[in-house]
Amino acid sequence: MVKPPKKSAEQRAGSIKAEVAAALIRVTLRRLQQLVAEGWIKKEAGHYTIRGVVHGYLNFLDSVRERATKNEADNRVRAARAREIELRTAREESELIPTDEAVAYTQAVVGALISRMNGLPAQITRDLNERRRIEAMLDKIRSEVAAVSAEHGAAYRSLPDIDRADAEDHAKRLGGE
Repeated sequence: MVKPPKKSAEQRAGSIKAEVAAALIRVTLRRLQQLVAEGWIKKEAGHYTIRGVVHGYLNFLDSVRERATKNEADNRVRAARAREIELRTAREESELIPTDEAVAYTQAVVGALISRMNGLPAQITRDLNERRRIEAMLDKIRSEVAAVSAEHGAAYRSLPDIDRADAEDHAKRLGGE
């Protein structure tokens, strides 16, 4: 009968059983076998070594982390594409317009309304005192409208630049300009 060569003290000290290797990296024996089968953990001379088990498992965890990071980036790209499609669809269905178009429309409508309001006191009465009273009421309405407009403008300007730029960029791309 042939005896196997004797291991050096260093080899015996570094060798561990499969159960110990699994416990070392906190996995089941079955999971350790899977990691060995996938090539992450190597047996050296038919035995596990602490270094081989730990390094192999750390390499495996690094790989998992890299895949997760790549998946996160892919998910962000998919979300951005989905958002772009939603914006394009909204634009095509006339549910979305560029900010400058909305502002121009609002200015035109409000301007026409104020213009008509300016002539209203003279149309209502020839009495100068009554005209002044009506003009004061209309001035109050104009001031309230201006305050609301300024409030909304300030809220829009307070948006982070990136959000506003993003929104305007999307609107321009979707509008073809």
